Amino acid sequence: MSKESLCSYARSGMPFNIEDAEKNFPSVQNFTPLKIKTHCIYSPGSRLWGSPPLDETLSFKDNMRNVAQHMAHFINLSQAFKVDGYVIDLANPKYGNNIEVLAKFTHAVLRYLSDLDPAGEHCMDQEIEDPAWCFAFGGEKIFVNTFAPCYPENHARYSFGSQSTMIVMQPRHTFAQAMRVGESSLSPSIRQRIRRVFNENDRAYSGTLGMMPYEAYRCIRPMQSDGPAVRWWETSLDGL
Repeated sequence: MSKESLCSYARSGMPFNIEDAEKNFPSVQNFTPLKIKTHCIYSPGSRLWGSPPLDETLSFKDNMRNVAQHMAHFINLSQAFKVDGYVIDLANPKYGNNIEVLAKFTHAVLRYLSDLDPAGEHCMDQEIEDPAWCFAFGGEKIFVNTFAPCYPENHARYSFGSQSTMIVMQPRHTFAQAMRVGESSLSPSIRQRIRRVFNENDRAYSGTLGMMPYEAYRCIRPMQSDGPAVRWWETSLDGL
């Protein structure tokens, strides 16, 4: 998709202000404690923008329409401004107070963004359990991580007391600084180093899901570190 088309899509809806997206919006403020305290070695130095607050007078789908138009600015500007990720903040415990609800609303967010994809790729209409699948929006391949109040203190996705459910979108190009030339993913040694830091802080997680070829398995971590993959894409969106 051309940058001109992406800019046009972005301008068609939500207004955009870098100061709001990076500093003023609750999405960024709510994520700051997690950014600082999580044991990911790259997180503290990352630059993040965030979604506008949800409007409770609108349907969930209409809120995601606003997020999509706002997120299009992030996709358009992330490389030039060296922004590492975009935080979608669902600021109510009801969106992630158990793993089933987290799965449903993660599915809803990704489904509606896929439907509204300005590049027309509509990745959620594709085969999810395919080694080639990765979430995509605006012509960018994006890694998805979720944090929610359902995760206990000893869990790798613990959100350090926040009652928000936060879905973090990280374009694949932002991993370039941590990868060798010619690589398309983090090396096993870097993955092991990150996992070791989590282990040392009593928030161990299994590397099994990370070794599986399906990106969708890594979007939501199971409650038990050795539990089966959370099949969020199979949840019903009835009522949303």
